[in-house]
Amino acid sequence: MASCSEQQGQTTIPMTAAMQRKVMSENLKDVRHKLFVMSGKGGVGKSSVTVNLAAALAAQAEALLNKSEGFALLDGSVEEPMKAAIRAAGAEGDSVGGVLETAILGLPAGVGEPYFDSVESMLAHLAFSIPAVKGIEFGSGFSFADQKGSEANDAFRMQGERIVTATNHNAGLNGGISNGMPVVFRTAVKPTPSIYKTQDTVDYMAKKDAELSIQGRHDPCIVPRAAIVQTCAAALAVGDLLSAKYGMAWMEDPTGYRKEVL
Repeated sequence: MASCSEQQGQTTIPMTAAMQRKVMSENLKDVRHKLFVMSGKGGVGKSSVTVNLAAALAAQAEALLNKSEGFALLDGSVEEPMKAAIRAAGAEGDSVGGVLETAILGLPAGVGEPYFDSVESMLAHLAFSIPAVKGIEFGSGFSFADQKGSEANDAFRMQGERIVTATNHNAGLNGGISNGMPVVFRTAVKPTPSIYKTQDTVDYMAKKDAELSIQGRHDPCIVPRAAIVQTCAAALAVGDLLSAKYGMAWMEDPTGYRKEVL
């Protein structure tokens, strides 16, 4: 398993992005079935990973892995508008939120349960443990509300010996169980609540209304920092899901723990 900012190995020296990529590459070079978890930033000029094509999504994952600096964006043209919006909010003593999009590639079909431990519920459980995450959607998400069943369903088809879907509106999930397609979800991250602007509050001891002004250093946007947190949270959920189905085999024998043809 790897993420776009994977922390691998033991060292007392902080690992740079280049060092992380090198270690990850060495650890995965002999693994046939690779599992990637990556997160990117959207929202202000939202940049979205391709939902429908697994091959295109894999290429986008590689692009993020090879990016050495800046926001984790697939569309570099929206980075400066995002930074400008963040700087403008900071100059006003305010803050902004955003959208984080995470994609999980290589998750085998048949992982997850239809009820309590569905893939969605496991990922959502950990996503909502991240401070400031206030919403989540999988695949087409809330857009389903405006679609018909014929538009929302993903048609199955054969690709050699593999079963794939023509589209991926349901984010690689059917009835809480993975179908082998990329699992894509987005979270809404609220604006940083600690802002310099004066806000209304109450003085509990005096039992009266009061005003609050936060001092010190506070980020006007925490979304870029939260990307790796969401990646790691998703990786933990995937680890639990794989352990529930395969036990320790997926870690001990990463090239042969499953029989699915990929």
